Amino acid sequence: MVTVRAAQARDAEAAVDVVRRSIIELCTADHSGDVDTLTKWLANKTPQHFLTWLANENNFCVIAVENGEVLGVALVNRSGEISLFYLAPHVQRRGIGRVLHATLEEKARNWNLEKLHLNSTFVARHFYEALGYVPAGTAKSHFGVLRCYPYEKMLIPKSSSSGRDIGATGADRSRST
Repeated sequence: MVTVRAAQARDAEAAVDVVRRSIIELCTADHSGDVDTLTKWLANKTPQHFLTWLANENNFCVIAVENGEVLGVALVNRSGEISLFYLAPHVQRRGIGRVLHATLEEKARNWNLEKLHLNSTFVARHFYEALGYVPAGTAKSHFGVLRCYPYEKMLIPKSSSSGRDIGATGADRSRST
């Protein structure tokens, strides 16, 4: 059973490993194996940076865990930007990404945000479109050969949706798939 919970400092190494593997293995169509692009993209994907992201009170970061293994990492900030959203290469198409996203979306509603926005890789575009995101501009070059596609999604106001708050404390408010 997969559980989604707030990320904690003890998760830093495993979470960063998922992020790095996802970029290297799943985003090959985006980075084309270009060493310069990969070096720039991975530069801040370290346990130290992860701890900085967690310490920022404007960020909400969750992980998906199964049998003690971190399978996914996602982060939204109070501006509505999803700045991390990665799955371990071996767990795609199990619904884990949808549950991670639902958790971020719930937090965004609790923050009374009207929309979420992100920059998608080419590979992830269909996933975000299936979640209701729409293009929000033209693609831009990033980290060398990588192209980022801006997307946004309008949110249903909290008063119109059912849900519960999952705080950043990591208390027992997890979801399961």
